[in-house]
Amino acid sequence: MVNTATATKPPASEETAEVASQQSSLVRRKLIDSSITVVVFLGLFVAFGLWLGKVFLNVDGRMLDVHQNVPIMLLGVAVLVTLVPGMFDLSVAGVATLSCFLTIGLTVREGWPFPVVLLVALGLGMAVGLVNGFLIERFKVNAFIATLGTGGICTGASAVYSGGTYVGPLPGGPQLPHWFVNLAAFSSKAPSWLMAVCILLAGVTLFLRLDSVRPPSWPQNRWIAVKTVALAVIAVVLVFGFQAHQWLSAVSWIIFFLLVMALVLSVLLQHTTFGRHLQAIGSNRSAALLAGVKVRRQVMKSFVLGGFIASVSGVVLAAGQGSAAPDVAASFLLPAFAAAFLSTVVLSEGRFTVPGTIIGGIFVVWVGQAFVLGGVDPTWIPVVNGVVLVGAVALSTAMRARR
Repeated sequence: MVNTATATKPPASEETAEVASQQSSLVRRKLIDSSITVVVFLGLFVAFGLWLGKVFLNVDGRMLDVHQNVPIMLLGVAVLVTLVPGMFDLSVAGVATLSCFLTIGLTVREGWPFPVVLLVALGLGMAVGLVNGFLIERFKVNAFIATLGTGGICTGASAVYSGGTYVGPLPGGPQLPHWFVNLAAFSSKAPSWLMAVCILLAGVTLFLRLDSVRPPSWPQNRWIAVKTVALAVIAVVLVFGFQAHQWLSAVSWIIFFLLVMALVLSVLLQHTTFGRHLQAIGSNRSAALLAGVKVRRQVMKSFVLGGFIASVSGVVLAAGQGSAAPDVAASFLLPAFAAAFLSTVVLSEGRFTVPGTIIGGIFVVWVGQAFVLGGVDPTWIPVVNGVVLVGAVALSTAMRARR
């Protein structure tokens, strides 16, 4: 008697081919899902270029946009640190505002030594983050309520300190350090060789990260050859198509500082125990707790780190503006969250990433600036940011459901 199960079972070679086909399809889907947002934005930029011409396709102009919006991108990274474990921090704009006021006020009004001023301004963010974490993890206060409250306290404290008015250096009085102001000037450029080294490191990192989408059926030698050819093509396109040398020569020290911060935080969140614990908490808090992760401690650390980065944003804002005005960072909260949520759909499979936040932040800035250059009233920019935020969240949710 013939075994029916054996008779109907496909040959091993056909089964292996089917598995390989499914794996290749999965890899292609991952590549498409993680690249679709980049393609959409590139299409928008092509449309803006055809519409506005050299008014938009201007290297110095677009790099100036990035330079002026470094504080927003830093706030985007600050909120991302707490989004990874599944929390929200609405206090970052208030922290940045108060840090900006303290950096300016303690220097030009109180005459404190500038190193002490920096320590106070940065320590403020860490203290607020610690309070946020304590309220949320120990007293079980909702994250929205706790961080909204502490952010309001910081904003109110800055208004009390300044009397609700502008704070800045006066003629004949104490001034901000010359190096501090010059460092934030767009005319202060980072050396081209230093940027070339950064690009080389980024290329090596990309070369290694591409292994995550390698088709399992491909041998290692074939995959290395494909990666090498792909990166070579990208390099040629960047050098001859996008004039990469002009972009590198237009990078200011503040932009370089942003890139260094992004690199350090990316390594921290992707390649350390702390970062892996935060990701585990964000995926499943109960499972992470059962696996031995000290959830409360790690979440509190994330709020402290987020507060520190928010205070760095305030210091950078003080350096760039040289003064502080009421609610100076209040309008940064929406684009910061838009940049953070864009990271889940920019070269990512639904995860919050630091590089995606920076790239997403730049996209948001350039889209808004293109509309302004096209004659749209700047008051519409928050509308654009809101649309981008809702679109990023909706796309991320749809992609996650599909997977």
